[in-house]
Amino acid sequence: MQKEEPPVGKKQKRRPRRENWTRPPLSAERRAAEEEARRLRAAIRRPPLPQKRLIAALFLMAAGGFVAFLVFLLPSQSLVNDLRSRGVSVVAEVAAAPKNKYGEAGNVAVRFDGPDGTVETVLHDWGGKRPEGMRAGAVVPVTYDPQEPTRVLTTRWVEDPPTVTLPMLVTVVLAPLLLGAAVLLVVRRRKLLEHRKCANPAT
Repeated sequence: MQKEEPPVGKKQKRRPRRENWTRPPLSAERRAAEEEARRLRAAIRRPPLPQKRLIAALFLMAAGGFVAFLVFLLPSQSLVNDLRSRGVSVVAEVAAAPKNKYGEAGNVAVRFDGPDGTVETVLHDWGGKRPEGMRAGAVVPVTYDPQEPTRVLTTRWVEDPPTVTLPMLVTVVLAPLLLGAAVLLVVRRRKLLEHRKCANPAT
């Protein structure tokens, strides 16, 4: 079957070659939309910037950890020093020895003869810890402050207090970790800001 020839005198239109094709100009709205899409894609790929709020919270938590460590240490050490210098040692009866919710010794109540009669009070903690192994009705040597008989510790802890307790250990470990995390976030934030400034000098 023969192909029909185009009529004489009429030139067949040729399609423009792909390499000669140029994209029609974009409208202002289209350009703005594409620019916004490019910005969004760049923001998704960009690593998140550490927030100032998070950094401030870490610094505050680290400061709180150091303060908590001092609160555990300094009053206990002061009590031991006072009892060593002017304390009176007696034998006390354990009136109550409850456990806290973690199964550790709670507020151990003791009863002993003080300068003005019978004193019933709670053994002071040392660094957030109270002596274990107490039971109601048992007797234990204690040392109290004659100026304030409610300030009392077991004689054993006055002579040889614990080196470190669990609450002290937790605070002294957590505080430097939180501080280090805050410093690392500050450094990372500065690097990211410098990188973005170099990538967008006009902004």
